[in-house]
Formats: sequence, structure tokens, C-alpha cells
Amino acid sequence: MKKVGIMGGTFDPIHNGHLIAAQDVMGQLGLDEIIFMPAGTPPLKSAEKTAAARHRHVMCILATWDNPKFSVSTLEIDREGTSYTVDTISQLKAQRPHDELFFIVGADVTGTFHKWRKFDEILRMCKVVATTRPGSDIGKNLAEKYGQAVVALSISDIDISSTRIRTLLASGHSARYLLPQAVHNYIRKEGLYIGPLARIKPTLQANLSAERFAHSLAVLDEAESLGRHYHQDEAAMEKLRLAALLHDCAKNLCEERPFTEINALCEKHGVALDSFFEKSPGLAHGFIGAVLAEVKYGINDADVQSAIACHTFGKPKMTTIDKIIYIADFIEATRPVDEARSHARKLAYEELDAAMIFILQNTIERSAANGKPIYEDSRLTLKYLEDNYGKN
Repeated sequence: MKKVGIMGGTFDPIHNGHLIAAQDVMGQLGLDEIIFMPAGTPPLKSAEKTAAARHRHVMCILATWDNPKFSVSTLEIDREGTSYTVDTISQLKAQRPHDELFFIVGADVTGTFHKWRKFDEILRMCKVVATTRPGSDIGKNLAEKYGQAVVALSISDIDISSTRIRTLLASGHSARYLLPQAVHNYIRKEGLYIGPLARIKPTLQANLSAERFAHSLAVLDEAESLGRHYHQDEAAMEKLRLAALLHDCAKNLCEERPFTEINALCEKHGVALDSFFEKSPGLAHGFIGAVLAEVKYGINDADVQSAIACHTFGKPKMTTIDKIIYIADFIEATRPVDEARSHARKLAYEELDAAMIFILQNTIERSAANGKPIYEDSRLTLKYLEDNYGKN
């Protein structure tokens, strides 16, 4: 008789935390084998947001091939329809009538035990191993609720999650060292988990100067920092990232093309440029950038387009996203540090409107001192903020 562990999960993607947990459980319970069982159509998750089963299966194979005690099963993937644990255990029990089965789950799953189909039947066919973090009280609670049918096992505390990996990859960051290199290479080869940021970055880099692209990345970092500081939810954070990355997407275009061509592009997409920009077409890059964000980069989001359009001059009734992009553009880390920028940075993390007022005042004063024209939107924005600052 063998002691066989079954490690079920979506594995979207499988990562080093899964492998370390499996090794810990194997060592503590003296298991002879652990079968990784990628889910087919999980009953409690959206299939539309999950990578195709064939990809998750291949990634599991790549992650486990060098451990002779690890194997991968397609039992759940091959089963048609929604995949239930009770069916999996029943089928395995029929295939391995003399083996002792241990179904391994994370402690976070224990709160949904009651939602599992025929959970009592699962407990009769195998032991459920709930992996917990050191010092957790979950083991005591499980023992009181389910008795010896559920084993709470304290394992290494590894702060890795599939969600974190998907977020990193969707943002264009690396997830190296969080998962096996072979899995990382497969994800890149197959283009899995790529979000708008990762898709946009190569094209944007090819269309901006090296300095301008570096500035865009710095604004992205600053906008993320401000967004977290002001407790923006994940939907707003994604808008901030896109707007920050694309805020100068039309900068080179506006500096290299004649005003007539730039104006024609705007008119084609319902954006009117006034005569102010005939002498300074480069200053229109925010308005044109909002157009390019949609037609060139495929971002059709009114909040993102608004933040791009007004990041140069502002506008009355700016949203939090608008203000963060405007401020981040002024204070990002690659800008030359002077007294004004240092003060703006301090204000930015205290009160957005106060920072907006200071930056607008400073910009208008500098433009006037250098004999540069001042676009009316800057004056209107400043007046609106001064009239309403502190009222809300």
C-alpha cells in the first residue's frame, strides 16, 4: 500500500510555493508520491479568466519533471463539464483501491469546505490535508470541526501566489524566481497572462526617444505610488498605470510633424485644437495622446483618455486619476530636483488639490517669466481649484 498525495488546484500558473508545499507535506506525512491534479472547469472560479487547461497541464509537467516522486494527472482536465473533487477522489479510489489517499489543499480553502459537493463522502474516501502557516490557529479549528478526517499541517511560509504572478506579468514585470524557469519560459513563449501594459510597452518604446520612454516609466512608478497612498482600488490603479505609461505617447509625433497634419488627425477623431497650438504644436501632445491611446494602442477608456488629455494644462473638475497623472508628471524621480519640485512632492503626499494649486501656480509663473504663452486651461484649472479647495 502506498501513501499518495493529491495536490489539486487551478495552477494558474503553478509556482515555487506549490512545489515547496508539496515537498513539505511529503516529508511530514511520509508520502510515497504526490499527484498534481490541474482542474478542468473549476466550480468556484470563472473559466473565462483561467488559462486554458492544456497550458496549465504543460506548466505542471515542466514544473515537476525533475522530481521522480511528483507526477501530473489529466483526470480532471479530461472529464467533461464542471470538475468536482468528489468525482476525482472516487475515480482515483477505484484506480488505486489499496492506496491511502491524502487530498492536499491550502488553508485558505478551508473556509469553503461546506460548499464542496458531497464533502462528507470525500472525507470517507480520503484524508484532507489543510496546509497552514506556522502559528496559525486553523489546525485547532479544523480538528474541532472535522476530527481526524482533516489533517492540519504547518508548512513553510512562502509568500507567493498565482494572482501575484499574473498581476506582475500583466503589468510587463518579471516573475522570475517565483516559479520554475521552465514555466517562466513557457509563459513567455505562449504569451500567457499578458495585459495591456505588457502589450503596449514594446510599441511605445519604439515610438519614443529613450529619454521620453524612461520618463514615462518614471511617471508610471510615481502614479502607482500616489495611487496606493490614496487607497485607489485595483480598477483605478490599472487606469493610472495605463494613463501614466501613455501620457506622452504623442510627444515625438507632435514635435516632428507640422501642425496641419496634427490638427487633421485630431479633427478626424472629433478633437478640436485652437490657434494657440499653431506656434507650439508640441504642447498639444496631451490632446493627441488621448486619440493615439485609442487608435494606436487600443485603450478605449474615458478615464485614461481624460488623464492623458489634461496632464499638461489640467482642467476644471479633474478626477483623482487626472490629478495623480498631472502631479506624477511633475514630480517623477528623473526630473531635475529643485526647491519647487521638492515642495510639490511633499504636498503631493499630503493633499492632491494643494499640490495641484502649487504646481499650476509655479508653471504659470515660470512660463510668464520666460515669455512663454500660457494656455487658458491652466488659468481656468487654477481658478477652479482655488475657488473650491477645501469645500469638499
